Amino acid sequence: MAAALTHQLAARRHFDVVVSSASTMLRPGHRASPATLAVLRERGIDAEAHRSRILTPEIVAHCDLVLTMERVHLRVAALMAPGAFDKSFTLKEFLRRALSTDRRQIQEPLDAYLERLNIGRDPLELLAAYESDEVSDPQGGPHAGFVATCDELALLCEGVVELLLGHS
Repeated sequence: MAAALTHQLAARRHFDVVVSSASTMLRPGHRASPATLAVLRERGIDAEAHRSRILTPEIVAHCDLVLTMERVHLRVAALMAPGAFDKSFTLKEFLRRALSTDRRQIQEPLDAYLERLNIGRDPLELLAAYESDEVSDPQGGPHAGFVATCDELALLCEGVVELLLGHS
């Protein structure tokens, strides 16, 4: 959901960015759940062609930024490639740090911005479980849970797009 929503937001603003997703748990090649597809379709997003893929060290190494839904996903990503911790955040942690740091400057390289976001960040914090950093996973729940998660992700993804690309 987050990748589809972010891609839609960036495309509406005519930002040329690559947004993709990968799983730390699923086998590759799975379609999005019918409930996920329905909720995205209600927002004008066709995700029928989506197929899951597994997060790999190569994927992490080639990403400029890794945003995860849960801290456990962050721990996995942060350990996959050299320097991965500095560019990997939960979605909520990224926004929290971005909102408490000076705004990204026009023409500021992403790696320089992420360096600022990492000031005072301790990798040992990854060992703790912070419920406030989690986006709930609606899988197996009612349709209302998918709607609530999609609504939350839409707000979070809009924040990311605005903070990273809004000044371009």
